[in-house]
Amino acid sequence: MNRKFNRIAIILGALLVTACQSKGPTPKEGAAPATETQKPAANPRTGLTPEQQAAIDNIPRPEPDASGKIDLGAIIVQVPEGWQFVKPRALLRRAQFTVPGPAGDAESIVFFMGKAGAGREQANIDRWIAQFTHEDGSRVVDVTPVKKKVSGFDVTQLEVAGEYNGGMTPGGQPGEGTSGQRLIAAIVTTPKGPYYIKLLGPDATVAENRKAFEGMIASIKPTP
Repeated sequence: MNRKFNRIAIILGALLVTACQSKGPTPKEGAAPATETQKPAANPRTGLTPEQQAAIDNIPRPEPDASGKIDLGAIIVQVPEGWQFVKPRALLRRAQFTVPGPAGDAESIVFFMGKAGAGREQANIDRWIAQFTHEDGSRVVDVTPVKKKVSGFDVTQLEVAGEYNGGMTPGGQPGEGTSGQRLIAAIVTTPKGPYYIKLLGPDATVAENRKAFEGMIASIKPTP
């Protein structure tokens, strides 16, 4: 009987050890439960993860040469004196500049979205104008775009001022309007697609840089 009992005890002991080993180590008291590795959160404003933003940051971007000219792909323009080049951090921004002035810095951005562009030219013009209202909240309607030829390219240019309502909050939602703003924008149609060149910021700063903006547009030449 004792021999039989000992054999049973040995078998039960072996089973107990095996069961404990299969469960793995017992977590220490008070230790946090294991969780899956968390992926980096996307920026709420851009919707991009750090890895995606880094990929965009590493895209080769054109920069002004020693003479201040910048090759944007299909066109070359002369950057106005005093405008400061900033490396774009958004995919569709081909070039970007900080524009100093008496009312604070404005921003000039060149957008390029490929051959199809951002849709119909008039739709873009209407959208830009609709981003502005008068101080009393009424819509801005007294804007007449100007069409011209520059180095064989069709160029449409417009200027609008008032309260700007086209900004976005960090959460990606429309923000509150900013009063006293002005936009000068041009659409340059090229065989490779349209370029959208904008100067936006405080009214006095943009107005002071109007001639500089127009000089940049007048300097457009086709890329050899």
